[in-house]
Amino acid sequence: MEEQNKDQDNSELLLELVDKGIALQRSEKHQEAIACFDEAISIDKNMNGEADSNLLLLKDNSLKKLGKSDEAKQDSDKAE
Repeated sequence: MEEQNKDQDNSELLLELVDKGIALQRSEKHQEAIACFDEAISIDKNMNGEADSNLLLLKDNSLKKLGKSDEAKQDSDKAE
């Protein structure tokens, strides 16, 4: 039962981080958005063994906005 509660807590935190990251993107606060997406990616990897490609693409969008195309390319390759 504890494991199920932990997974639920992690799922809720993951969703909160994604929502916050998207809101930060919309406000053009891409560095802060990347930090949210990185944390969400870490949680997702711990829960599922790998990060959801949508999380990587969200991070990719902010990296591109900051002119970090090389880093964005690495994430895009992971998402495919």
